[in-house]
Amino acid sequence: MDKIVSLSDFSVVVRQLADGSESDFVVIGGLAVGAWAQYFGIPTDGPIFSKDIDLRGGRLLAQAFGQGMRLQGCQLKGFVTATRNEPPGLGKNYVIPLVLPDGRETVIEVLEAMPWVDDGPDRPYGFGVIIDGIPLLDPLSLFIGKLHAWHPGDLPEVANNDRIHLELLAKIIPAFSSEAEQRGLDISERKNALKAILDAHKTPVDTETAAAFFDP
Repeated sequence: MDKIVSLSDFSVVVRQLADGSESDFVVIGGLAVGAWAQYFGIPTDGPIFSKDIDLRGGRLLAQAFGQGMRLQGCQLKGFVTATRNEPPGLGKNYVIPLVLPDGRETVIEVLEAMPWVDDGPDRPYGFGVIIDGIPLLDPLSLFIGKLHAWHPGDLPEVANNDRIHLELLAKIIPAFSSEAEQRGLDISERKNALKAILDAHKTPVDTETAAAFFDP
C-alpha cells in the first residue's frame, strides 16, 4: 500500500475551501474512506494513507487548492489538464504534482466526474457530508467509485488499496445507513444506485455482507 500522505496533510486547505466560495466539492478516494472509518470508530490500524488526495470538483477548485497548498509551504510542480476518454463523457481531470514542506512528493487530483457514479460533469450523483469541516462524498457513492477502481485489476486475493477500501466501506455503509435513518435522511436513491452496480458487477465483498447494505 502506498503510504505517502494522510488527510491531515491537506485538512487546513480543505477546510478553508469548504468555508469559502469554492465549497461545491467533496473529498473522494481512500482518504475519504479513512475519514468515514474514523467518524464511525471502525479500526484501520492507524490513519489511512494514500499516494495522493482525490476530490470531485472543477478547474477553479484545483487552482484554489494548489494555491492554498503553496501558501502552506508546498512546492507546486505543474498543472496538468487531461480529458478522460475511458469511460467517455466524464469531462476533465486536473492534476497538480507537489512537494510537501517535509520533502514528500504527492499529487492533488480533481475529477470533474467519477466513473460509474456520475453521468458527467453536469450530472454529479451522491451528496457531500461535512465531517469535522471536511466535505466527504457519501459512503454508498464511494463504494461505487472504488468498485470501478478495483475492477481493472480484478484480483480479489490481492490486498491492494482499492480492495482494502471496499472492505472498510462494507463496514461503514451499515453504520451510515443507520445514522441516516435516525436523522431522517433519504438515501434510497443511492441505495438503488449501489444495488444496480452490485447486480451488474462482482465485488470482493461477500454476498451476505453486501446484503446488509440494504437492510432497513
